Amino acid sequence: MIRTFFTPKDKQITLSIPEKYVGEKLEIIVFPIKDASFTPSSSQKIPVFGCAKGKFKMLDDFDDPLEDFMEYMQ
Repeated sequence: MIRTFFTPKDKQITLSIPEKYVGEKLEIIVFPIKDASFTPSSSQKIPVFGCAKGKFKMLDDFDDPLEDFMEYMQ
């Protein structure tokens, strides 16, 4: 995902599409930023799907019934 912030000087926007997206179906969304003091930092990372893969471990007994709720399950 590419995110760009800018202040247009006229009614036209010129896009420069990265080579890897040429020929792909793209969605371009343009909306105003209400907070005029907002300035994105260049180090700000945009999370992508799957970026947390391998960072969490699910225990083998995750789906086992909890002892605390046994009286409600009977």
